[in-house]
Amino acid sequence: MSNIKVGVLYLQSKQYNEMSRDFIRGIKLNNLPVTFTMESIGIGANDRQIIEKIEKLHYQEDINIIIGFFGHYNIKSVYEHATNNEILLIASDLGATMPYDIGKHEGVFINSYGLNESCYLLGQYFAKNKINNIATSSSYYDAGYGMLAAMEMALKENNLTFSGHYITPFQPRENEEFHMNQAISSTEANTVFGFHSGLYAEEHSDFISKTNLLNEFTYYLTPFSVKKDAYLDNRNSIFIVGSWSENDNINSQFIRKYKKEYNSTPTAFSLLGYENALVLKTIIKSENSDNSYTSLLNEMKKLNLEGPRGNIFFEENTNRTLFNHYLYKMVAYDESDFSYQKVETLENDGSFIQNVLFQESPAQPGGWQNAYLCH
Repeated sequence: MSNIKVGVLYLQSKQYNEMSRDFIRGIKLNNLPVTFTMESIGIGANDRQIIEKIEKLHYQEDINIIIGFFGHYNIKSVYEHATNNEILLIASDLGATMPYDIGKHEGVFINSYGLNESCYLLGQYFAKNKINNIATSSSYYDAGYGMLAAMEMALKENNLTFSGHYITPFQPRENEEFHMNQAISSTEANTVFGFHSGLYAEEHSDFISKTNLLNEFTYYLTPFSVKKDAYLDNRNSIFIVGSWSENDNINSQFIRKYKKEYNSTPTAFSLLGYENALVLKTIIKSENSDNSYTSLLNEMKKLNLEGPRGNIFFEENTNRTLFNHYLYKMVAYDESDFSYQKVETLENDGSFIQNVLFQESPAQPGGWQNAYLCH
């Protein structure tokens, strides 16, 4: 096994400069009996660049097993290239877009954080629990991805519509908190779905702390939205929706092992790297595998193992992992500390992703080309 070589493709981000560090830390935590070769793919917006890096690993380094952290732009051509060259590709993304018409590709297996699924399942939760008056709050940057579209799909399926939208402009106004307060308070909403990240999450936390919105509305947020200082002093309910939280099950083997090794708490990026490498570790150690492309492919197709988010397996119709998502209630202990309490399981049957993967985009896709959080 010592001669197995694995390529790692990673992203660059100014806003989340720990992204790839944490992803690679998660990979290495598994102590794989392999040799790694690593390549940057920038902000994940150039499919030609990604393919060139894959070719370099494959032709120059004789590597046909690759773990990658990708964006979404033209990603189908990357997957097709891996399939055509018999490269085993274990790919991760944050799931911030609607993956229309990507389909399934032989030898390509996707393990996503699933932000799109979180938003869709949250919309289904709203409908099921008769939460009908929903406003959204986001930024110019975050609104350029597909999270809003995912929730809108769930609402449309249940004959619901949004009560209103608020988007922080790229250059916030001097009194942005006034505009935020006015826009959201003037709707008929009693619930707000918020999605922000990085600098824009920091801006939002600053603006909202100068309003009374958190005491007037129930907020449901994506994990990257939370900058805790703004949310500690509130009297209403704040929920986080996601497939995993570093505050959940803090005594899990993965979290304990990560903290011991790196003296820090794992992030969603660490999680994805860890899961991808755990999958690879399992298949190359299988007694039925000779580590050829064909045998590794067979092992992937029958894989089922326990991971930090539950059973890791690749659904046969999509070659994607399938996890439940959760609602976490934010619980503040004092002025400087809070945690998440898991209060609801959002059962995921995989139908959302399966429908979208084999569906043509309803319109020319807009938004940003770079991978989510790479800005």
